[in-house]
Amino acid sequence: MELKSFVTEVYQSIDQADAVKFASYLTPTGSFRFANHPPVTGNQAVEAFVDGFFKSLKGIRHSDLEYWATEEVLFVNGTVTYTRHNDTTLALPFSCTWKMKELLIDQYLIFIDSSELYQS
Repeated sequence: MELKSFVTEVYQSIDQADAVKFASYLTPTGSFRFANHPPVTGNQAVEAFVDGFFKSLKGIRHSDLEYWATEEVLFVNGTVTYTRHNDTTLALPFSCTWKMKELLIDQYLIFIDSSELYQS
């Protein structure tokens, strides 16, 4: 799969709140860390974590995506806009580091200050 398509598909799965599809982009033993939360490991744990996160919001939209890649690491920057259940929004810059293994994400690290997310 071409790199741009891979990045686009991963973020589409997030923006569509599809936890199953999102987890499929990680290796079976892959880990996922959102901001200052402890990492979760394994597809089922990642799927459960992101599903809970998706349900805590009304919507998510990623934009302004830029990415850079080495042989084993992919870096993605952009803006994420969260829509809360009360219809207020919060747009934040983010940066992700994806450590790749066999064309899947083995370590997904999100760097973002989400401290205002659940304040309205």
